[in-house]
Amino acid sequence: MTVTTNFFQQPRLREAVTMQANGESCVLRYRDEEYEIELAPETRDDSVRMLEMLLRGGKSMDELSNELPSLSHEVGRVCRDLDRFGLLTETFHNPLEAKRGAQFYRELQRFIARVRQKFSTRSFYQGLVDGTLGREPLIGYALEYYHIVRMCPGLLAPALAYHESRTTLRILQDFFASELNHDRLIERSLAAVGVERKDLDRLVPLPMTFTICSSLGVYARQHPPSFKAALFLFEEVSDEFHAAYKKRCVEVGLPEAFYKPILDHASINDDGDHGQISEALFAEIPCISEEEQKAVMRHIGILVESIVLMDGQIVDYYGKPGSVIPRIWD
Repeated sequence: MTVTTNFFQQPRLREAVTMQANGESCVLRYRDEEYEIELAPETRDDSVRMLEMLLRGGKSMDELSNELPSLSHEVGRVCRDLDRFGLLTETFHNPLEAKRGAQFYRELQRFIARVRQKFSTRSFYQGLVDGTLGREPLIGYALEYYHIVRMCPGLLAPALAYHESRTTLRILQDFFASELNHDRLIERSLAAVGVERKDLDRLVPLPMTFTICSSLGVYARQHPPSFKAALFLFEEVSDEFHAAYKKRCVEVGLPEAFYKPILDHASINDDGDHGQISEALFAEIPCISEEEQKAVMRHIGILVESIVLMDGQIVDYYGKPGSVIPRIWD
């Protein structure tokens, strides 16, 4: 039994291949090599036609078989033999499903909603609502939040070096300028609970906080579409979260000087429409390829999960008796 495997969907002889039919044979020349193919009398016409069709390209294996009745069962074997000598190339390509940036961003929002649904129970927010979080995790949230806010301008900076549209560059520049010195707000918040400024440079972030910051930095430098999508996750407005945070701070006796700067920072983002920054940036992308779409969704899915894991680490570490707060290792 012989087995013929069709390695091609739409084969074509390579660009440099030339062909010369000589009655009983056909000569193919490629670079410095010459291949003489003997033609059987009963299939000579179809054999020449097949080679001519392969020279032009554009025909599928099924089309070749249908148009060459005397060779219908031999097309696969012939192509396999030609490929063995490096004479064939594939010309079939699946059409890429490119989209406008605005359309893809709408789909991305639905994707984020589905990912979040998988992690519907965020332990930190749940602890705020049900009143189980103590004083230390509330302070711990501010400490981890401080890392992200402080590093934000440095993480954003590489994205400004890309050649973008004038509008995109202006959006990123304005965002960069608006984020400068926001860490001073959180410094005031932490000072209200005894975290001195001299200790802030020695703070050690939790593993997932560090992972999130590192991911943002990598996307800003190496994959701008993912960076543009990620900004939404950190700038979206969450009135329910901040109301619950304030309520719990009051319940455990934390001073207004602690929670007010955090809420002030959230209101700055709200007033500056930072929650719509990703949408505005994607509106400036005329076309995003299918490959890029998949990369963005992969990165953002991981980032959403990382934020959930960071929440859990804040509760686990800062809620554990005897944990070092602030998190400083000498």
